[in-house]
Amino acid sequence: MSLAAINEIKPATEPQRAKLSAWLPLLLLPAAPFLASLVLSQGWFFPQCLLRKFTGIPCPTCGSTRSLAAWVQLDLEQALLFNPLFFLVCLALMIWFTARGVELLSHRKFLPNLRLAFRGWPLWKIGGVVLLLNWLYLCATLPK
Repeated sequence: MSLAAINEIKPATEPQRAKLSAWLPLLLLPAAPFLASLVLSQGWFFPQCLLRKFTGIPCPTCGSTRSLAAWVQLDLEQALLFNPLFFLVCLALMIWFTARGVELLSHRKFLPNLRLAFRGWPLWKIGGVVLLLNWLYLCATLPK
């Protein structure tokens, strides 16, 4: 490529960057479950949970990688059993990304209305209780 051709290349405009930033997560997110499945199937090194290693107590995210690998195999029951909170987060992300894709394709907004629907809810308190319940479940069910 000549220097003149390089000078003719124009940087992306703001609307073009906004379109790319809207579509990029939709394109990259499907790679995460396949990467987790590959790591587990090949037996590659995967860092252990330091809390569980030193105390024997699972952290709130224990089982998430195995849950993600179960999602890849469409074994939703095992995905739920490995880590229920992570299962719900995956489900919520799929719904959110689907809604975002529909917004982009139809040029209609759905998600701002969703934000308004949850305004005034004590989301931090609800999230804390859900996180605690998930952690208690993991403490009771994960093998030692």
